[in-house]
Amino acid sequence: MEKYDMTIIGGGSGGLTAARTAAALGASVLLIDKEELGGDCLHFGCVPSKSMIHVAKVVQQAKEAARLGLMPADLGVDMAKVSEYIQGVIGRVAETEHIYTEGVTVKFGQVSFNSSTELSLNGESISSRNTLIATGSRPVIPRVEGLEESGCWTNKSVFDLTQLPASLIVVGGGPVGVELAQAFERLGSQVTIIQGPERILPREDPEVSAVVSSVMTSEGINIVINARFVKASRNGAKKVVVARQGDQLLTFEADEILLALGRQPNIEGLNLEAAGIKYDNKAIKVNEYLQTSASNILAIGDVIGGYLFTHVAAYQAGVAVRNALVPFAKKKVEYRVVPWCTFTDPEAARVGLTPEEAEKQYKQVRIIKLPCAGIDRAQTEGETTGFIKLVLAGKKDEIVGAHMVGARSGEMLGEVALAMRHNLSLNDILGTMHAYPTMSTGIQQAVFEAYLEGKAIAGNRKIVRTVLSVRG
Repeated sequence: MEKYDMTIIGGGSGGLTAARTAAALGASVLLIDKEELGGDCLHFGCVPSKSMIHVAKVVQQAKEAARLGLMPADLGVDMAKVSEYIQGVIGRVAETEHIYTEGVTVKFGQVSFNSSTELSLNGESISSRNTLIATGSRPVIPRVEGLEESGCWTNKSVFDLTQLPASLIVVGGGPVGVELAQAFERLGSQVTIIQGPERILPREDPEVSAVVSSVMTSEGINIVINARFVKASRNGAKKVVVARQGDQLLTFEADEILLALGRQPNIEGLNLEAAGIKYDNKAIKVNEYLQTSASNILAIGDVIGGYLFTHVAAYQAGVAVRNALVPFAKKKVEYRVVPWCTFTDPEAARVGLTPEEAEKQYKQVRIIKLPCAGIDRAQTEGETTGFIKLVLAGKKDEIVGAHMVGARSGEMLGEVALAMRHNLSLNDILGTMHAYPTMSTGIQQAVFEAYLEGKAIAGNRKIVRTVLSVRG
């Protein structure tokens, strides 16, 4: 029987990061995946979606060229070539990930637990001192009448198309739904979003959601809110979606249906019961050290629910490997500063608390809002839609949250996340020179506005007046 210090089940972003970390620490590591490394993010998620979004933005920029004094272009879209470009990006990113398996034994196939320390892979028994489950998740397919017969797409099937659908119904207005809806609309599809909650991007600040919704509507996307998908059928070559909105049944018709209704964990076939691992249909249960109910088995990423982001899985991987290999110095996971970004155009980015959440936790809360139109670089590029909103709390104006919608918001968010993670003050940001003209100067400008409206300057004003009066 082969023996390993750590076996990692799942070769996505979290599993690869864990494998490289464990091997670097000197452990003997086995990495197992069903078919190929890279996971959903590489093959069906972040990488292909952002590649498609990039192509769609180029098309949009060509349409808007006239406002820059250029001759507008009506670019034709060869979807087969677009898909070829997307697959090329996936391939190039996959090549760079090979470094993560250096010094790691990699095997493919169906794996299951025989006990908490023994696994079975393709009929072969494997002994493992520690095991890390990082099997990820897959799209939720609801049990809706007629859906199986009608057929639908998910993010696993939209990145290798040979033809662009003339019309598309996107069911779900979360990050995946709105990103792909905008991309397909810009490529030339007529798009309708059907959203259950009262607004798209319901986890974002309401003002952020409103800006994204306004932009998408202005581009021709039909957004239907408070509508629940209840039935699907076919009408010749078209597909029909019925949604319930209050007491009304609404009917929509399009060439294709794209589902973006959330994720569910990949736990089938693992025989978790044999290892004594507790779980339900939403997630494997873990404690604050990422241990399952079997203490030598840990789990990370989408399979444990919570924050379903690649960067969170990578963070969890580092914590989990440390806790498994150095159990006498275990570290708890900490989610106070979790940044995320929805890559619509403009981008919607967030870290920390919303104003409402902050007001429940702190007695003193201040909100600072800087429109993107106030950022010189945004003006030079015509990217003035949106704003930066900082949530400040306490007497010291601690940054407890940031909400942005605008060009490159995801990039700007990093500075705020760093400041929050290391408890940096407004003065630390204000006193740091930012290259001009850049979008990141917007963060410094927002902090400057906070300073001008804060208590500190009032105290300094008294000191200055006193000094001036003495001199006078």
